[in-house]
Amino acid sequence: MATHVKILLFICLLFSKGTLMAERKDYTEEEYNLMSRSVHEIVDAFEKEMEEQFGLLCTGQGGSMPYDIQSVKVNFLINRQVSIEEARELEIRATERFVEMFNAHKVIKPYLRDYPWDHNRARVTISFHQENGKDYSQGISFVLQVKEQIFYYGPQKSRDEMGPTIKEEPYAEAKSIVNSSPSCLKPIEKKKKRFGWL
Repeated sequence: MATHVKILLFICLLFSKGTLMAERKDYTEEEYNLMSRSVHEIVDAFEKEMEEQFGLLCTGQGGSMPYDIQSVKVNFLINRQVSIEEARELEIRATERFVEMFNAHKVIKPYLRDYPWDHNRARVTISFHQENGKDYSQGISFVLQVKEQIFYYGPQKSRDEMGPTIKEEPYAEAKSIVNSSPSCLKPIEKKKKRFGWL
């Protein structure tokens, strides 16, 4: 898991160059608070929807909002062993839904770096681990999209190094595959809630 954090930090550094070129906008404190509240509102709704629809659990969130909404990141975890096809579909469906939610939010529109917002601004990462936190011995352990590419990582060989890159593909190609194929996702197993002695 520590190596996943290192990768995320590296990715943040890659995109920090865009911050230097941001046009400074002098929002009032009230406007900035409205922008922040709106982002939290979208992210909270997104996290809830992803958990209900796909069983994805949010493990962290962040973003870059120096003068406007440059990017927003949400990290997810699911305790399921997946194939490349399943990881691809989850990454595309989650990212595209996140983008859709930002573009549909009327209050936030003036604060977006670009409109319409696209997948380059919506950072969704998904980890696939066992309930004990360890990688599955096969399949995908981590998926993310960066700079128009989706990267799929395999299980870690040791705790100090990232798992091998199993596949890399253009985002547009992955999106086309998902949109033109029947869903390969297995239904999520809902955990039964227990009350009292039941």
